[in-house]
Amino acid sequence: MRRRPGWSDVLVAGLLPGLLAGTQIAGLLFFLNPDLPFSAEPVARAVLLYGSLVGTLSLALCLPWTWGRPRRARRILPWGLAVALALAAVLDGSHASVYAYFLPSGINDRLVKAALWLSLAALIFFYTALLHGLHRRPYGRRSRLGLTLVAVLSVYVMVERREAFRPPPRPAPRPPAVESGERPRLWVIGLDGATLDAMLPLAGEGRLPFLASLLKAGAYGRLQSLTPHRPEALWTTLATGKYPYRHGVVGGGIYRADFLTPGAELHLLPVGLGFRRWGTLGSPRAPSAGARTAAMLWEILARLGVRSGMIGWPASAPAPASAAFALTDGFFRGERGPRAARPSDLEPRARALRIRPVDLGRDLLRRFGPARGDDLRTALAGDLWRESIARSLVAATPDLEALFLTLPGLEGISRRYFGGYSAAEFDGARSHVLTGASTLVSTYYIHLDEFLEALWKSDPRPGPRLLALVSAYGVEAPSGAWGRLRAGMSASALLAGRTDRSPDGVLILYMERGERETGGIVPGALLTGAQLTDVAPTLLYGLSFPVARDFDGKILTSAFDKEFLARHPLTFLPSYEALTGPSPALKP
Repeated sequence: MRRRPGWSDVLVAGLLPGLLAGTQIAGLLFFLNPDLPFSAEPVARAVLLYGSLVGTLSLALCLPWTWGRPRRARRILPWGLAVALALAAVLDGSHASVYAYFLPSGINDRLVKAALWLSLAALIFFYTALLHGLHRRPYGRRSRLGLTLVAVLSVYVMVERREAFRPPPRPAPRPPAVESGERPRLWVIGLDGATLDAMLPLAGEGRLPFLASLLKAGAYGRLQSLTPHRPEALWTTLATGKYPYRHGVVGGGIYRADFLTPGAELHLLPVGLGFRRWGTLGSPRAPSAGARTAAMLWEILARLGVRSGMIGWPASAPAPASAAFALTDGFFRGERGPRAARPSDLEPRARALRIRPVDLGRDLLRRFGPARGDDLRTALAGDLWRESIARSLVAATPDLEALFLTLPGLEGISRRYFGGYSAAEFDGARSHVLTGASTLVSTYYIHLDEFLEALWKSDPRPGPRLLALVSAYGVEAPSGAWGRLRAGMSASALLAGRTDRSPDGVLILYMERGERETGGIVPGALLTGAQLTDVAPTLLYGLSFPVARDFDGKILTSAFDKEFLARHPLTFLPSYEALTGPSPALKP
């Protein structure tokens, strides 16, 4: 019998592990993007593409060790396949955890089960390779057939687990009928990157008088955020009351995947592999806001007949036509047209109020101490622009019943300087660089406190009002061995704050009662265990509206006193998604 050439053993030993790993990566891509069509042609294209890419890489890594050594190549092959299966198991299991709130529970369950089966396959390869290596036994026909069967079954497990996923059918929606009555006007102000770690000490020192009064007369607490840190997804979760896999905004952008099937899109990518640089094939990136499938709070309120306005909320495009006014976050990045601003005449008026960094006066900047720089100018100018628009629109819309406004400047300042603030205020550091950073962060909070007080007092209309100050995530100082090491080696790392682990945000609720209204927020109540998904149902309850059962969060009843709870019994309805206009019960 003619012996096969040795180069074929070298080629197979180098290609097969990468081909198997690429096949598993292709399967993971379909797990992470349940909306991708899971049919024969797209799956085959993905397997061919990623199997070829990773297979070529594995061949390049193996050739220096196996070139001209076919016997060594045959010995290495089972170990390579064991490593490929082990990595695939780790990827599947870790992504089920990383994207726990970004994927449907059914997909998560199947990812975990696939990881367990792949772990078993990797152990079989490892044990077989170890026994043959220790005893220097050649691989017999049964061993080769058995390992081949295990490798094929590992691919089958991936396909079968993904094919088994079937999204649960959505219940038939029923339009709700909501009784009319006097309801509080709602002000929701998002302070991006705000944290109680700074807010409470500054309020206690008397430097934030308005926020101190809210903390004393209202309810407050830390707002548990979600990981991974995707700001657009977190803010959308807060405003919809639903997890990312349900509202559709997962952050990080959308990548076209026409190489799989025309019109296909990738919303979630594997992490830890640099996949964005090589796995997307340089496809154009689109904003992720367009993927939203759930209604934001201002859209729900507009459908209930509540005249609402929105300014600068992340992932808020397209601007809803039902709102009294709407300026998306894209408007402040230069987008134009009805997608960014409504009504149509609002765009030129809002642009006329723009404040550029070069327009900031010296007296204003001098308040922030010696650490001020271009980052402060950019953050402050952006917030001042939004603040001036908010004051103008509130004054020009006397029948406004709900305002949603987000100010992103604090997040940029905190990411740049919160480490210095923490070192100076909590650790007692006296370096002029650290104290300068502390002054800058403190003064920015003071600026926001002054604006919030002025905005709150700018509405002189009688009647109850509900104010919610929220932050979808906070900021923290560098911590851990690696964080301290970086801080010791770099001045910028020492000054910086971290948001990548989605530290807890902030929720403060304050209610101003009307003349005939009794009951409200419990003064000084500490809200424990509050989550992003709890904000939307809690605010709807505070406005005496029913709470939808399809919300993922709960009502924070501990924020309301017994009298308010007694006068406003909890009521529920299936969903607000079906409501397309004001409820008949609310029409005059």
